[in-house]
Parts: sequence; structure tokens; C-alpha cells
Amino acid sequence: MITTYFRSSSLNNWKYCELQYFMTYVLGHQTPSGKKADLGTITHAVFETLAICKKRTQLNKRNTMKVTQEPLGDFSFTEKELFSDAFVYSILNRSYDYYRNNCTHNTFTDSDYSFCEKMVWDTLSYNSGRFDPSNRKVIDTEPHFDIPINEPWAKFSFTGPDGKEISGNLAIKGTIDLVTELPDGTIEVIDWKTGQRLDWATGEKKDYDKLMKNTQLLLYHYAISKF
Repeated sequence: MITTYFRSSSLNNWKYCELQYFMTYVLGHQTPSGKKADLGTITHAVFETLAICKKRTQLNKRNTMKVTQEPLGDFSFTEKELFSDAFVYSILNRSYDYYRNNCTHNTFTDSDYSFCEKMVWDTLSYNSGRFDPSNRKVIDTEPHFDIPINEPWAKFSFTGPDGKEISGNLAIKGTIDLVTELPDGTIEVIDWKTGQRLDWATGEKKDYDKLMKNTQLLLYHYAISKF
């Protein structure tokens, strides 16, 4: 089995179950998402939309502004509305309704909405709104990276099914939730999480030492250093 690129999700999947990795990333068999993953997606869409709206105000302020967030559609707002609870709820409700209606393999309840609501407000209010996208200078939302590793050990060469030689460098791919700039010019990468602070492959709690060796964080650090 030849691997020419990897993502943090694929490496974690390999660590969790090599057979599942083969089925997902080699054969392309996608299993339906679990409810917890869908709830995370619902919550994530709120933060992404707020970040897109904030970036829009940074580029060109008008009395009424409009952005598009796929798959939720268009949002119109004023700068004042961006900081209002009502606007946050309008995003949350649209996100919840969209995924509840389209993720039919899961059944959603009132408690699921309450979970999303709690995750949204816990995040936006944490440390006086430190991670509220509307309070930050947004550089980009959902930037995708596809970066070859220019090291001797990352080179590969093999013969393809058609007999032709294929060569190159191992690459890393992924999508970063949010990239922002702090007042001192520091670039900060934010990844939204709604699950427990556990390594889902081992069940161990992620403490500071483990986070310093976290695959996803290390890949993001490498990727952002190349931008």
C-alpha cells in the first residue's frame, strides 16, 4: 500500500484501526457520521459564519453587509447585529435545522439542540470572549493546505498500475478552521472542538504534554509556517 499524502484524521484513524484506515482512505468507503460528529458540525458552522461575517466587516463596511456560508446560504447583517445574541441564534437555528433535515441517519432531540446551544455560548463567552470570532482580526476561514514535505525521507517512487513511474514527495493535506492575527502580530490558529479532551484512539486524557505532541496541532504548525 503506497501512501502519497496524509491528514491528521487519517493518521489518527490508522492509530485507532488499521483496517478502518484501509477501508476509508484506500477503498474510499465512507461510513455515516455519528450524532456527536453532526452536533460538532452544527456548532462549528456558527463559529465559521461569525468569522466570515467579521472578515467581511474588515474588508468593506457598509450599512448592510451580506455573506454566503455554504451550505447554510446567505446572511445579511449590520456591524451592530454581528455582536448581538439574536444574530448568533439566527445562525444556530439555521445550522441546526439544516443538519437535522439532511443528516437523516441520526435522530435529533431537544437535548441535542441544548447541547449545541451550550457549546456555542460556552465558547463565545470563554475568557471574556477571547475566542469569539467577532472579537478577533480574521485572516482566513477554512483555508485548505496541500504541502509537500521537502525532505529526503519524504521522497517516494513506485510503478503505477499502467506501468509508468510515479515519483514525488509525501504531502500533508488539511483544512484549518480559523486563522487570526493578535494585536502584537502573532498568527494564531484556532480549531473548534466540542468533544471531550480525550484521545479517541486510546481513551487517554489530553494533557499539556500530549497536546505538545498532538498530530493535528503539529501538522497545522508546519502548514502555517509555510504560508
